[in-house]
Amino acid sequence: MIIFLGIPLLCAWYIHRLIVRLRRSPASSSSRENAYKSTGVQELETVSYKDIDMLKAVPPATHAGYAVVGGSGFLGTYIVRLLIMRGETSIRILDVNPPAPTLLDHPSVSFIKTDITSLQSVRDALGAPFPATGAPPTVIFHTAAIIRFWERASYCWDASYRVNVTGTKNILTVAKELSAMVVYTSSSEAVSGCPKFLRVDWDTFPVSIRDDSSPPAYILKQGCYARSKRMAEQLVINASVNEGLKTGILRPGHTIIGPNDRLVSGTLTMPRTPVWDQPWTATEVCVWDVAAAHLVYENALTRIPEEVSGEAFLITGRGPAWSIEDVRSAIKHYATRELVFDVLPPLPMYLLAHVMEAFLFLRYHFLLPFAAISGSRPTLVPRWLGSAIFLQPAMLEGQLIDLIIDDSRARKVLGYQPQWDVAQAIRYSVEEIQSGNVAAEHGLKVRS
Repeated sequence: MIIFLGIPLLCAWYIHRLIVRLRRSPASSSSRENAYKSTGVQELETVSYKDIDMLKAVPPATHAGYAVVGGSGFLGTYIVRLLIMRGETSIRILDVNPPAPTLLDHPSVSFIKTDITSLQSVRDALGAPFPATGAPPTVIFHTAAIIRFWERASYCWDASYRVNVTGTKNILTVAKELSAMVVYTSSSEAVSGCPKFLRVDWDTFPVSIRDDSSPPAYILKQGCYARSKRMAEQLVINASVNEGLKTGILRPGHTIIGPNDRLVSGTLTMPRTPVWDQPWTATEVCVWDVAAAHLVYENALTRIPEEVSGEAFLITGRGPAWSIEDVRSAIKHYATRELVFDVLPPLPMYLLAHVMEAFLFLRYHFLLPFAAISGSRPTLVPRWLGSAIFLQPAMLEGQLIDLIIDDSRARKVLGYQPQWDVAQAIRYSVEEIQSGNVAAEHGLKVRS
């Protein structure tokens, strides 16, 4: 009798603890106690970014030749803009898509359509000399990536590997031929821990990460994006250690905020936003600060290569961590239209995420023999699912976490000085989108 009563009670207790775990981790209190506390709309009204001068955060112009791989993308666009602002005259964008007309029409900027998964395409794009210098680029900022953060199954792996790993290998191969330095954009996802929600109260998920105390390998994220970034990082490190190339790695996080990001832009463009992650806190970084960090790292590779080449640095923005609820409240405050948030319980979303992952797995393997008849493979993403494809366990592993990034090493060694706090980054992003200065869309596209 006791056993029959005990099993349901034990199951009920476990489900209760799982519900709690999806709202906080055993270590959440250490981050949430020190997180930003909103004092109301008056505080948000006083926020201004007009006096921020990004040229104070970067070294002076070098007039070298610059290649920005992925320069038409979210981060790459701001690196190009910052290079123009400080007076560089030889800037080349390598991307599969052309940049915005404002960049493409600038006399200092050229564009070469490039497929980084093809070594010859990379060699042709990087090897061409600049008219002003008569030489190929000597500095390469490699920001190109495919960000399929929602996937972790092995059948999805090739899509991330092909761009993020093979593409990086090709960039490094040509960089060695040209004796060019490479600054690689990775992500804090590469070294942040992976929460184990089913362990409930026994999940030893770390809240804070820093360069000298990254989580052990067995708790690192195993999603396709994070794994591919770690593999690419190792290639960049090996190029420095084994081949003498000047290389560096930046790990921005937790989220890069700016116009066309997936947080602010996604919230502004969706008719209704489903939310289930309100209490989770993280340090965030403005896209302008991440762009500046690349120029700062380039300077450090010139000044102190023996200290910084082949190294990886976490970077984040000014100020404390913010809860995602406060981030969305600030977006709503600055938005000119009414934003609607549909609050959902996290447990059903967690279960639904696993159902979605299982459905996609079964769909792919069911279609595989039929596609093989024509010598092809099924698409990974059914078009009719739209953005619902993101609702998978790997996404929740990066969403339902508290993450505090300590970038003191980057500030001390590289001289990185973030200029933007979270409120400034949010207001800037919202106002840029609403003014029409950038397209009202985020850069995260679902591709098969």
